[in-house]
Amino acid sequence: MVNMTNIISIKWYSKDFKTCLLQELGYNSDGTHVVDKNGNPVLDRYTKEPVQITNMAILPDKQGDAVILNDNPLNIICYLTEFEK
Repeated sequence: MVNMTNIISIKWYSKDFKTCLLQELGYNSDGTHVVDKNGNPVLDRYTKEPVQITNMAILPDKQGDAVILNDNPLNIICYLTEFEK
């Protein structure tokens, strides 16, 4: 069975739209950064830096949950390498 995923860029959407999207996924924003349900900054899994709402990427993990990363190319490559297995 082939798993096809559509990629949709949210880079140019408003902060309000991105905040609503985050809330649907169980996250939120402090206006600048992505925060978890307890208000703690979400750290990028590779750089360990707080993820900013203006340059976030939302990707699925193997359990169907959301992985939120900074959208720089190195992070995306690391993610694809990690999850292709």
